[in-house]
Amino acid sequence: MRWHGGIVALLGLCAAAVAAERPNILLIMTDDMGIGQFAPMAEELAESDFDPKFVDYVQGLKKGKAYSGADALEAARKAMPTMSKLAEHGLVFERGFSSSSLCNPSRVGLASAMHPNRFGIYRNHDVVGVDEIVLPPERILMPHFKQAGYATAHIGKWHLSGHDKKMEAQLREKYRTFKGDKKQLNRLMEEAGFTGSVPDELHPLNNGFDYYYGYNYHQSRFIDAYNVWDGFKHAGRQTAYNTETFTGKALGFIDSARKQRKPFFINLHLHAMHGPLLPNPPEKYMEPFADAPELLKNFYGHLYAVDEGIRLIMEKLKANGQLRNTVIIFTSDNGGSVSDMSTLPGNAPHRGQKGQYTLGGVRVPLMIFWPERIQKGRRTQELASLLDLMPTAMDAAGIPVPDGLDGRSLLPLIDGAAKGPHDQLVWFGLHSRLWGFEKFMTHYSGNGQQGQLKEREPGACLVVSDDWALRFTGELQSQVYTDFPDGHAAGIELYSMKNDLGEKNNVASQYPEVVEQLKTKAARFGRDLPAPNIWEKSRWEELIHGVQP
Repeated sequence: MRWHGGIVALLGLCAAAVAAERPNILLIMTDDMGIGQFAPMAEELAESDFDPKFVDYVQGLKKGKAYSGADALEAARKAMPTMSKLAEHGLVFERGFSSSSLCNPSRVGLASAMHPNRFGIYRNHDVVGVDEIVLPPERILMPHFKQAGYATAHIGKWHLSGHDKKMEAQLREKYRTFKGDKKQLNRLMEEAGFTGSVPDELHPLNNGFDYYYGYNYHQSRFIDAYNVWDGFKHAGRQTAYNTETFTGKALGFIDSARKQRKPFFINLHLHAMHGPLLPNPPEKYMEPFADAPELLKNFYGHLYAVDEGIRLIMEKLKANGQLRNTVIIFTSDNGGSVSDMSTLPGNAPHRGQKGQYTLGGVRVPLMIFWPERIQKGRRTQELASLLDLMPTAMDAAGIPVPDGLDGRSLLPLIDGAAKGPHDQLVWFGLHSRLWGFEKFMTHYSGNGQQGQLKEREPGACLVVSDDWALRFTGELQSQVYTDFPDGHAAGIELYSMKNDLGEKNNVASQYPEVVEQLKTKAARFGRDLPAPNIWEKSRWEELIHGVQP
């Protein structure tokens, strides 16, 4: 029996037996998945909710790549049948947000429940571009679970630091007399596993995890990757489809923990849906989209593979009698990196993408399923953040949550509380077009200056509170974007999250009192933040000064 065909029967199993046990915890994170690509949200969308700029871009694709909005909606709605069924019985956060619009900072926030800005992190290079360790190991919360008797595993993307400098030095010494060019040398280092390596100080096995199978990099090719590590050992060339591989490792760890009679905590942090979305997924995952245009078949085939993996995990938990008392959290690290291969609906109903402090850059799918505590599916519009997930898991496990964290337990909301833990969420950081379709519509297109132009892009501060989203964007220099050849001045925007999720109507001039209230909230958060580790300090200072009331 397929799992989602018998959910009512499954949820009634073993209630008395598991009531007093600590729950198992499974935290599933996709990579760069847009909120509109999440089936439970796609059900509520119409084509009119799409980002108009993204629609224009799709309509301009070359023949053979084009597809309709209707085709995209149909594919998104049927790509995750397991997650759609889970949503009917879980808690869906309609205002769930990442801890950053970029993956490095977002994952630092998740692991520590501390805002990445507090570590001087405002973009990816504030983590991976420095020699020293940015995230203090003592801030990682997983050791609390190991000390409480959990079997702990991290499977998939780690990305909390740069690579292992000791390994780099050893490889450079080994290849000191190599006669090839830099590209060939980099390939040799990649094949040795360097691009997935982790410094000892931040290695998962040294920070609360019993098992690690993954990579410390922004992406890992679906097939033929060389950056995956099995604990402290390089795992070599990966010839299998990595969504299946990572899911298989999670299934194996569930059985291992059960044999040890321990509850488990598994981070299953998948490479999907990070680009490049090549090669295509195995044919069986594209079959549900057989009549769809090729781009949709590829993208939603990869997403369907994620869903099928979750179905297999659910069936394993059912067979083990563990389903009812397992907390399953599903989310993504940031907004979707929408482009030609990462398709509509993208981040609809919002505009923008990964790397931007638009709502589309930071709103993420977020759902918690836990039959022991959530008996009836529901949705909430209370604010929630990836910063909250570890405190929530600790609270669920009966582990004391340390003081001084930015994240808060969502357990009261799970248990039916009307009010969430946050009055506002605030972000400071790079506001860039690099990670989405707009880069192809600006100076980024084919001129070899992508890295240089990123250094000239502005920063932004975003505040969400009640039904409002306020953004202060720094000054844009000239000759960065073709649609603003002369640049533009810094400025404030205010949007209603109740009536204008697409951020089409800036109402800052109509609600000056709301602007001042939200600027005060941003200024209060920003006053004690450290300067960026690498990002140009003047960009950060402009933001800090720009939100002063």
